[in-house]
Amino acid sequence: MNDNAFRASRAFRLGVAATFTAEPLADVLRFWLAELGIGGDVDFAPYGQVFPSLLDPGSVLGRAGAVAVLVRAQDLTAAGGSDGMDDGADDGGSGRVDAVAADLAAAVRTSAKASGAPHLLMVCPPSPEAGSDAHARLAAVLQEACAGDPGVHVLTSAEPYEVQEVHDAFADRIGNVPYTEPYFAALATALARRLHAMTAPRPKVIVADCDGTLWDGVVGEDGPDGVVIGPDRLRVWHELSRQVDAGRLLCLASKNDEKDVREVFARHPGLPIGLEQITAMRIGWDAKSQALRSLAAELDLGLDSFVFLDDSPVECAEVRAGCPEALTLRLPADPAAAARFLRHCWPLDHTAVTDADRARGRYYREQRRRERAMGEMSLTDFFATLDLAVTITPAGPEHAERVSQLARRTNQFNLSAERHPDGELHVVEVRDRFGDYGLVGLTAAHTDGDTLRADAFLLSCRALGRGVEHRMLAHLGALAGERGLARVALAHRVTSRNRPARDFLAGLPGAAAPAGGDLLWHVLDADAAAAVVHVPAETAATAPAAAAPASEAAPRADWERVETIATRLTDVDAIVRALRAAAPAPVLPAVLTATPVEAAVMRWWAEILDIPPTSVDDGFFDLGGHSLRLVQFMARVRAEYGVELPFDTLYTTAFTVAEIARVIEEQQVAQAGNAELEELLEELEGLSDDEIEALLVRGES
Repeated sequence: MNDNAFRASRAFRLGVAATFTAEPLADVLRFWLAELGIGGDVDFAPYGQVFPSLLDPGSVLGRAGAVAVLVRAQDLTAAGGSDGMDDGADDGGSGRVDAVAADLAAAVRTSAKASGAPHLLMVCPPSPEAGSDAHARLAAVLQEACAGDPGVHVLTSAEPYEVQEVHDAFADRIGNVPYTEPYFAALATALARRLHAMTAPRPKVIVADCDGTLWDGVVGEDGPDGVVIGPDRLRVWHELSRQVDAGRLLCLASKNDEKDVREVFARHPGLPIGLEQITAMRIGWDAKSQALRSLAAELDLGLDSFVFLDDSPVECAEVRAGCPEALTLRLPADPAAAARFLRHCWPLDHTAVTDADRARGRYYREQRRRERAMGEMSLTDFFATLDLAVTITPAGPEHAERVSQLARRTNQFNLSAERHPDGELHVVEVRDRFGDYGLVGLTAAHTDGDTLRADAFLLSCRALGRGVEHRMLAHLGALAGERGLARVALAHRVTSRNRPARDFLAGLPGAAAPAGGDLLWHVLDADAAAAVVHVPAETAATAPAAAAPASEAAPRADWERVETIATRLTDVDAIVRALRAAAPAPVLPAVLTATPVEAAVMRWWAEILDIPPTSVDDGFFDLGGHSLRLVQFMARVRAEYGVELPFDTLYTTAFTVAEIARVIEEQQVAQAGNAELEELLEELEGLSDDEIEALLVRGES
């Protein structure tokens, strides 16, 4: 997905206004601008000047590419506030909140219309002592007042980013910085995510794989009753159901027999998605990139409106190669992680959902057209770079369990449908540059005159279509040649489920010969068998005349960004760690004379100031300190050492590393002494006069 609105200008600026000190949002917002590949910077309106900044076209908000306005009800309704508002009646009451909310909604909508920039209005949580009634009322009135305005969205929480400690009462009291560092990170992330949803194109179609995506197991091998849809996997279904409810079209693309897939749905009637909600399916053995192009033609939509979900890295790479316009995402194999991935897949976020959105799936299902011819594409380059490694070796005792499992479960590519292979067994192990498939294939052969007869020839569908079957046949041809045999014969029979195996035979040289009953032999010269190679199909077709033209293909890195966010940046702790890792680590000189407290002060100053200190004699304000950074530093001192720094020390030229470290140590000693004195007084209060007199006598003696 392209962030066209953001990327239109390399000088993108995000304007922020707030009724409290919001500058701690800056680094996290810049992190997200970089993470999304947008770039640009963040500008803050003057403290507390929300209304003037919104109504002044020349303010930082009027010049911004997108605007975020953060408010607390207690700030807006406070008598004599700094916003220049008419105080009105019943300070903090519902009438006052309604009036302020109406004025604020009007100002935000006016600013959005004048600038053309998207505006996000965030109602932030009040301090604990302020109560929640005014907050809830403000949020409700603003949502109603801004409903239907496409340029304005109201956000009332930082969900889904949960934080244990939201408020910082100390920083709020001394600098109107009301929240903890983690909660500021949550607010910034929620802002960035919603602005992304407001500005970046949204997909219309989700195409999902089946095996390993909608259920655990392989339906072609395990059967419709053998696949598992446990509680965690069911959460994946619920996430997709939410997308369907929001008007996105859900399609399936799976390498399976269609009747097996349909049977899974039939045997799980309680699933949140039924077959009637699937807009279209491509269940078969063609490349999935072809399936997506076919779906795009049927739905008359550009591939740039598609999201493809699959757990296989190979299938994802194939679709990225064949359909670069689509956003192809690899779901984690773990079902719980897959559900979490979908919850944090930013391109799947939606803002407003209309009745037309909800009816879109029904419309497409009713208007489905016959599949049109697919556009010409080639997979040759993809397979050339797959680095497929196929190892074929005689089966040993260690392979017995897997050999039995393969023979019992493999249906689609099982030439003879033999469940108990005998004879000379060879096992097939496969890996490629994406990972290890494990033991996925098996042949069972015996010599009959001048012919090497393969009674069993089977391959798991997880490795199907990549040329592994061709290398298995070439191996048999080579074995026959080494033994002086002239021919190779493959036993096969027609079953209701082994169409892929029969399609493979149809592309080979040689001819069929009866073997008795329903069994046939496909016989070919040993040299021809040894020379068999995989040639990726070149499917030529005509693109649909009425199909919507695809927009500029998404940059190659877009899927990487989405996957990184959905797998590694799903909670505040991970976001804060990534933010710190992205920032260059300050280089501090080795100060041998520094005490532990001085070393801690130097480290904190290096993190929050423009210039890191080089000695314990450096001053805070000389290194770029200002009031907000002072509040941040004081909050760290209080959190780490449990002391509050006196203001008469901070706003002087003596505010150096050494001096402030000395003050911290003195405050600790004083507090420790006060604590001991309080304990003694509490103990004395519990004693009688006689007991106190006895203590004094012992002390004098």
